[in-house]
Amino acid sequence: MDIEIRDAVESDASAIHDIYGYYAENTSVTFTEKNPSIEVYRQSIIDTKKAYPYIVACDETGKILGMAYGGQVRHHDAYKFSVETTIYVANDAPKRQGIGSKLYTALEERLSAMGYKFMYGVITDDNEPSIALHKALGFEEVGHFKDIGYKFGKWKGIVWYRKQIGSLDDMTLRI
Repeated sequence: MDIEIRDAVESDASAIHDIYGYYAENTSVTFTEKNPSIEVYRQSIIDTKKAYPYIVACDETGKILGMAYGGQVRHHDAYKFSVETTIYVANDAPKRQGIGSKLYTALEERLSAMGYKFMYGVITDDNEPSIALHKALGFEEVGHFKDIGYKFGKWKGIVWYRKQIGSLDDMTLRI
């Protein structure tokens, strides 16, 4: 399967809405309980791309199979070199085709080129596929918050994974 990774555009908002909506409405891999509107996703693409990459993976026909993007870890200035990353592959996308790995690798390359130093993934602590992906890509666990979220009648924890993607000697962001 040929997979193209490209920058997200506003017209991708509907497909991203559908991909994320499945997880929001049917799983605990995100703590979002109600899927936002397509317009919210459209605006998120615009806003995110001001400082971070927002990318999608497409098959040969152009169908969007997944998305990944970066975002602010916290609002304090000293966090400016660290990025919280998000990645979702469509529930109905072909399995074991490397879609997630290709998306995350492309996101890392873009973030590193922009001068960011660390990627952080925040994962529900029982989401073994995502944990395995992060470990396979060189992330290390740096934190665990037990029973921090409540969804579908159950308490869930999150784990934080981190990967260094840039030299700590070069303190230039190229946004």
